[in-house]
Amino acid sequence: MTAAPTPAPPPGTPPPGAPQPRSPQPGIHQPAIHQPGTPQPAPVRRTSLTGPVVTTSLGVLVLVATLAVGLLTVRAFVGVLSTDVLTSSGAPGPDVVADADAPGMTTAELEAGQRYAVHLAWRDGSGPADPALTEDVLLQAPSGAVLAADGDPAVDSSFAVGAWSITSVAAFTAPESGTYQVAVPPADVDGARVLIAPDQDAAPFVGELLASIAGVFGVILLGSFGTGLVLGGVIWWVVRARARRAAGA
Repeated sequence: MTAAPTPAPPPGTPPPGAPQPRSPQPGIHQPAIHQPGTPQPAPVRRTSLTGPVVTTSLGVLVLVATLAVGLLTVRAFVGVLSTDVLTSSGAPGPDVVADADAPGMTTAELEAGQRYAVHLAWRDGSGPADPALTEDVLLQAPSGAVLAADGDPAVDSSFAVGAWSITSVAAFTAPESGTYQVAVPPADVDGARVLIAPDQDAAPFVGELLASIAGVFGVILLGSFGTGLVLGGVIWWVVRARARRAAGA
């Protein structure tokens, strides 16, 4: 007896023995399969201005801090270069305890144990570039003892004040308090004057000088950092503003 023929499977049905396709499970998202020619969604462009505003504002604050540091640095530097020994008009400054022409005589009220510096002042262009006294300044103490100002000042300084130049030439320590007679020798420059003032401490002077140098480097670093923040923030701001306009079009 002849067997009945097997009916052909419907179109699209896998042949016998082939793996059967899995049916989607309920509640499980199936990823979309990109077909050639399907347009891709446009990337999302960020339009928030929070980042650019914060960056630019921070840069402005850093620049303001840079200005403050710069002003403090200039003040410290001027303090290092300034002198209270001689004014721009050639008059003795507030720190001077005695002054006299070279040569000449004067008196000075000195305190025991205090160290004093001897300064030589002269008009610019009136003599050699580095004038000096021909001898040491001599001081007679109230007790009659004679003291020579032959020491070195703690800070060897030279300044130009107006039409005058001034330099420290010697130093001494007063052995007792009272009125001293001061004998000033000649100088190798015409119209020179000698001024006596308390000697400047080296430690504060060096500290102010180092602070000025550190301030200069601080201004450079802070200024560069603040400028970079402002420029970067402005550029970022422009890019975000264009993105906002494009999104609203």
